[in-house]
Amino acid sequence: MKSFVILGLGRFGISLARTIIELGHEVFGADNDEAVVKRHAGELTHIVQADITSEDFLRSIDVTKFDAVIIAVSSNLQVSIMTTLIAKEIGAKYLIAKSQSDFHSRLLYKIGADVVILPEKDMGIKVAHNLVTDKFLNMIELSEEYSIMSIYPPESWLGKTLKELTPGLRDRASVLALRKSDESAVLMPDPEQIVEEGDSITLMGENGTLRKLEEKR
Repeated sequence: MKSFVILGLGRFGISLARTIIELGHEVFGADNDEAVVKRHAGELTHIVQADITSEDFLRSIDVTKFDAVIIAVSSNLQVSIMTTLIAKEIGAKYLIAKSQSDFHSRLLYKIGADVVILPEKDMGIKVAHNLVTDKFLNMIELSEEYSIMSIYPPESWLGKTLKELTPGLRDRASVLALRKSDESAVLMPDPEQIVEEGDSITLMGENGTLRKLEEKR
């Protein structure tokens, strides 16, 4: 079981919290608005009303003990930046922040966010990819430079080894997993593994490299 702290319990924050709890993990939630805290009392493992930009508060809950800290506030730029900066400075292990624009995202990365989520943009990218190709499964942007992408292999890949398929990608993309048609999965598969019909391949690499790979399919 993992534990997470979510700072800001708007629609995004509370949806994230509910999903994490449904998956069997713990969530400590905090929001500046007392009415929000009362409305969601009992839904989270722990929930409090507090000034999430307060260094004293963040130290009092010991953000260093959580597997990740999620800053789920983006509409107020000052609150977003201050909370991210303080949480990072006092030792958050892994910091995820919600953004409202590309400029906001750049700021968050510069002050220490490990992952920045731009919900509307990320969803738009996923929908667009799903509309234009039936071979695309999912793409998760880890940062402005790197993503994880899962795809169904085109017919031209079938019967070939992973080594044969990715000679030009080795320095810029890695095969993380190969999921077989029987739902079994091989993590960090052997390069000699043969790709078969019904398989899906999960890659991690540079965004530009992954998009070029997708365009070639």
